[in-house]
Amino acid sequence: MEEVAIYTVGLTLAVFLLYFIGVAIAPHDPDSVKNDHFECGLPASSDQPRRANYGFFAYAIFFVVADMTGLFFALFVYDLDRRGTTVAALFALLVAVAVSLAMWQMQRSPKGNA
Repeated sequence: MEEVAIYTVGLTLAVFLLYFIGVAIAPHDPDSVKNDHFECGLPASSDQPRRANYGFFAYAIFFVVADMTGLFFALFVYDLDRRGTTVAALFALLVAVAVSLAMWQMQRSPKGNA
């Protein structure tokens, strides 16, 4: 337990030390351009905001599903008994059915968006 406390204190001190060194040596020269508000790197506009395009929303969901599937399968790597393999196979089947249904629903929608 003592090693964990020493590691935690050392890591905390290192983070604060690096932060304060950065603040101490960083140039501070604000001007009107640096203090101005920007929207995505462009000057602020007063136009009416456009409606959001949700065309890529399904791809974002698929990415999250694939990412989480990889994470869960990584947990099954360390489980070598038959029950773990069965659970992994059922999970793979469930994900395959869910992705197939989602893609089928996307094809049925009028614009290709779910």
